[in-house]
Amino acid sequence: MNRILQSLSIVISAWRSVLGSVLQGSIWVPFFAVAVVQVLVLLLITSFHHPLLLPIAGPLIKLLVGEEALHYPILYYALPQMYFWINLVIGAVLASIAGGAAVMLFAKYFGLRDALGAWHLAFRRAPLLIAAGILLAALWLGVVQLRSLIPDEAILQSGKVRWAVRAGVLLLSVLIQSFLVYAPAWIVLMGHRIWPALRDSARVTSKTLLPTVMAVGLPAVLLFPFSWMLGQAHFVMRESLRPELIAVAAFAVVIVQIPVNFLLVGTVTRLFVWRLKES
Repeated sequence: MNRILQSLSIVISAWRSVLGSVLQGSIWVPFFAVAVVQVLVLLLITSFHHPLLLPIAGPLIKLLVGEEALHYPILYYALPQMYFWINLVIGAVLASIAGGAAVMLFAKYFGLRDALGAWHLAFRRAPLLIAAGILLAALWLGVVQLRSLIPDEAILQSGKVRWAVRAGVLLLSVLIQSFLVYAPAWIVLMGHRIWPALRDSARVTSKTLLPTVMAVGLPAVLLFPFSWMLGQAHFVMRESLRPELIAVAAFAVVIVQIPVNFLLVGTVTRLFVWRLKES
């Protein structure tokens, strides 16, 4: 119990440090940059019928979910699946680079180093950051696919089974991310290559397991209700609600991700900086 309380105290101190940075406008830029791209992609999909967008959006929708999604209201019922795949790519590529820049900006605020040229360095390190992002996305995709091991009948017939599967996926996702979450900091702050960054990220996590899991877990829990709402297309269909509500849920997820990811990256960077100063 003492260890848990001590870990909680460390994370609370990190959260306080992050809250002190909320007025630093430059730190928010990476998170808003990713959100803008996500919003533009959602607008592209939901407005695909416009003559100027159809040549781009039409083939994209067909590739992701099939030609039947080009018709109303199937487009909206298929939107969660399309958002899943698109966000997976955005997260692995753009968000990885933006996350590297955010780590640099937070590190400057926490007094570790000057962050002049944070974006320049992030783009220079882009291949390594993207490689780490792809690995995380692949592992997360593997966790999601574990759901297929549970018979559909059991999931459909039992609410307890559904929530147990959701909780299991969430827990495994948090654990996997916890062991990889320091890799961007090792890459942009310490100049590591991909495998040393992954190795040392796992090493830091193994030494600070509870604080790291807490730091990663809270944002995941905060985001979960919104992600859950986005996945309720079947409810919208069954209750004959307006299909556009699904698009509203998708935009809500994008908006909520901004402060949630700000908290995640800031907390992890704070823990990383403390760890470096102690070593």
